[in-house]
This record gives sequence, structure tokens and C-alpha cells, in this order.
Amino acid sequence: MALFGPTEKDLKNTAKKEYDKAAALKGDTRKEDAYRMRIALRARGHIDKLFVEAAEKAEKFNEIVMLCIADGKPAPEPPKPSQYMKLISASGEVWSYLPEEYANAVFKLGMKYQSMHITGPKAIQQVQMINDAIGMELRLENSLVALEFLRNQLTEEGMDVDAEIAALEPDADDDLDEI
Repeated sequence: MALFGPTEKDLKNTAKKEYDKAAALKGDTRKEDAYRMRIALRARGHIDKLFVEAAEKAEKFNEIVMLCIADGKPAPEPPKPSQYMKLISASGEVWSYLPEEYANAVFKLGMKYQSMHITGPKAIQQVQMINDAIGMELRLENSLVALEFLRNQLTEEGMDVDAEIAALEPDADDDLDEI
């Protein structure tokens, strides 16, 4: 314990323990449901923020790769996501944890979206599948909506996002295996 409160490492460890505890809860009391929902909301916030971070890093990474190619140098390793993220909640700052496979998948989708390797609806569909998997892991009754900011942005641009997602190929989830 640090002199002025918990260290960042302590806060990250707590975030992981809270996620693991929520995933391990077997009951369905109001208290357990509320705890699982609180952790799920953190996970959704983490997913949204991680997707945006990936898009920002993809832009910078793509510029660096182009410069390396122009200079005849090997491309650097792509950026990696963090399983831990500081979020702002109604009660202040809180740390969130996402298991590595989810964090990696969301990050790669954010990079693919920014690099225009996948469309907005495809990114939304794929990230929603990850979000749904987390919801199942946490035993939520109802799925939370992921990337709502992107849905809203595309809708404002005149796209019928739900229709675009519905029109995607049924085997569209195969892309997750590549991630």
C-alpha cells in the first residue's frame, strides 16, 4: 500500500479480482445481479474506450509503417492493447479489466476499422459479439450495447446501421477467428 492510497498495480489487481468475482457468481440475488451489471458496464466502457484508442493508434502506426517502407526499413511491431483501463464513472475514477483475448480482439477490430479493412457495421457487429460473450460470462440477463457512439455517428451520416448489420453475411463471425 502506498503512502497516499493504493498503487496503480493494486488498483489493477482489484479490477481483475472484481471481474473474476463477477464471473464466478452463481446466484441471482439482486445484490449479485447488481454487482455483475456494474462490472459489465465497466467492461463495456473499457471496450468502447479501447476501440477508440486502437483507431487512434492505428492511424499513427500506419504512418510509421509507410515511413519505414519508404526508407526500406522493417515495419515495427503493431501496438498492443491494455487489459486494464482507467474509466470515469459517476462515483469517480475506477479501473476496469478485460481478459486478454477480449482486449486483443477489440483492439484489432478498432485498428481494422480505422485502416478501412472493415466497415462500421462490421466492426459494430464483431465488437457486439465480444460484448455478448462477456455478458454471457457474467451471466447478464440482457446484453449491453457496444460501440453506441459509432452506431450514432453512422446513423447521423444517414446509414441504417441495423439494416447494414442484418445484411452482413451469416458467416461474418468467421473474422473473429482471424483476430
